[in-house]
Amino acid sequence: MAREKMTKTKLDSVYWYKHNSKKKFAYRYKYYDRHGTRREKTKQGFDSIEKAERALIELKAAILDGNVGFVENDNLTVAQLNEIYIEANKTNWKPTSERNHIYVMDQYVLDSIGHIKIKNVNNIIVQRDLIDSLIIKGFKEGTLMSIFRRLNAIFSFAIKNEILDRKKFTTPNLSRASESIKRSALSINEISDVLEIARTKYKITHYTCLSLLFLTGMRVGELRALQWETDIDFENNLIHISKTKDRYGSRTPKTKNSYRQFPMNENIKSILLNYKKWHDEIMATCGFRNPHGHVFITYAGEPIGKRYLKRIIDLICERENITHFTPHYLRHTFVSIQLSNNIPVSTVAALVGDTPETIYKVYAHSFKKDEVHASNLMDDIITLNSFEKSKEIKK
Repeated sequence: MAREKMTKTKLDSVYWYKHNSKKKFAYRYKYYDRHGTRREKTKQGFDSIEKAERALIELKAAILDGNVGFVENDNLTVAQLNEIYIEANKTNWKPTSERNHIYVMDQYVLDSIGHIKIKNVNNIIVQRDLIDSLIIKGFKEGTLMSIFRRLNAIFSFAIKNEILDRKKFTTPNLSRASESIKRSALSINEISDVLEIARTKYKITHYTCLSLLFLTGMRVGELRALQWETDIDFENNLIHISKTKDRYGSRTPKTKNSYRQFPMNENIKSILLNYKKWHDEIMATCGFRNPHGHVFITYAGEPIGKRYLKRIIDLICERENITHFTPHYLRHTFVSIQLSNNIPVSTVAALVGDTPETIYKVYAHSFKKDEVHASNLMDDIITLNSFEKSKEIKK
């Protein structure tokens, strides 16, 4: 595209030109960047000489204030800012954090507003082009806030690093979005029914996994990452939790709070010892399928997959006419039981690998000192029987 023919005005660095037979105004201003290199900043399309002059004054003020970075990044788009943000943070991120950020931004943000210059992103654009379009697609309130926080993070990064002087948007209006489904706790009767059904009708891995999630409040990824040699200590009655496992494999946890030791109560030790007998029988012929010695395996001898427990819970709920729940409900149930029995929040947080603040925020109840007591409390609440292999139904 040919450059417009500019004509000087009486104002220094301000020009006028013809565009579609209409008189327009522009500025062309030379300055030195932070490295002492001579540069020129131009902008056109102003309807009046006053508007061009006002924009030029703002530019000069930014340069005089030492905010050359704002000037140099004037044309930066949301997509380009996101690339800078990823590059700056990738050495400190866990692999999953980087993948999650890239996935959310690529799937939901960049398609809609990635092409927009960061200086032009305001409340109207965020609401109309990003949030409202996702509300129409049925996204719930919690998911929308999670997506918005990603966008907000890259703009906060831009301000901190003098790429942008300020952001022009605030928290979006989510009043038209459906409310997120609250994670629920199961009652003791419901838990007892589910575990008894799993014990008498399903496979030993199903029963043991569901029991352990309920008795420890462990995350599914932490359960999948457990290894006999390093994590299960029958001598000292401890489960060492120091890693998690997702679809990309085993990795260290995201936070220091997730590193912990969980005291085995009698129920936990009993079902794990029973399970290990079965596990060792399978490994006698299928050990090559589980080279890292993961605790929980399928009947083929392979470590359980990411969706293994969700699939069996869905199957149990459908076949047994049980209200649907997810593996995370078992974690929620564990915490709720501890809280309702007055176990201190700090103790519960240590057991499940969260901060006390998170426990307060998510569960909003209150909690007896000592983690061993808290673990033993589960023995008083529910009694689990050994898995009855003779009654299992092959899937």
